[in-house]
Amino acid sequence: MRWVTYLSPSGGGKRVGALDDGDVLGYPGPESLGELLDAGYHAMDNALQTCLRAASEIIVEPEARMCAPVDPAALVPVRVGDRELEIHPELVQGVDDAVLPEARTACVGVAALTAGDVRAVAYTPACLWLDEEERPVQLTLGPVLTFDEGRGMRPIELSTSVDDLENGRGLVDPAHQWLVSGPGRIRALLPVITPALAEDDELFVDAGELGTYEVRVGSQV
Repeated sequence: MRWVTYLSPSGGGKRVGALDDGDVLGYPGPESLGELLDAGYHAMDNALQTCLRAASEIIVEPEARMCAPVDPAALVPVRVGDRELEIHPELVQGVDDAVLPEARTACVGVAALTAGDVRAVAYTPACLWLDEEERPVQLTLGPVLTFDEGRGMRPIELSTSVDDLENGRGLVDPAHQWLVSGPGRIRALLPVITPALAEDDELFVDAGELGTYEVRVGSQV
């Protein structure tokens, strides 16, 4: 299963959507993606069937404005090399939100989210933005939340580039202890650290089976 939270073009509010063959199928229920996760894997599966049967709207995926899949209610623990940080929920954004102009370094990896029944774990790309003094200014999550559905995901290859020139590469094993049993309901492991970026640089992030996205540093779009 692959899920997103997006801004609906009909009304502009946040909605939950399931991805199916390149389309976002709007979930007609009132629950957020976080609430569905809290309800457990079977609730997610039932929600998927509802989307397939009676989607509230259907949007071509590239045309959907993506939010962070889940809005954290508590500090988000992240690990960058040997450094452990806790990111305030107010700093969490989606890939279509503006990246602050003071952001200079991107720390890229994977965030793990645990469902309420602890039987299903989902993953999404994560990018922590640091300023010139290496202080966190923003944490980008998403766009897609992917479930392993009990099959066990293979290590996720990550790469970053600017103007088609690679500037970072790494690997995240979903079985890493930090992701499996680390602190918090949402936690991120970020092994790829880019060189210093300039305002208006367009950073392309490839997170393998978790998806790709591109963001512009300092973009106010």
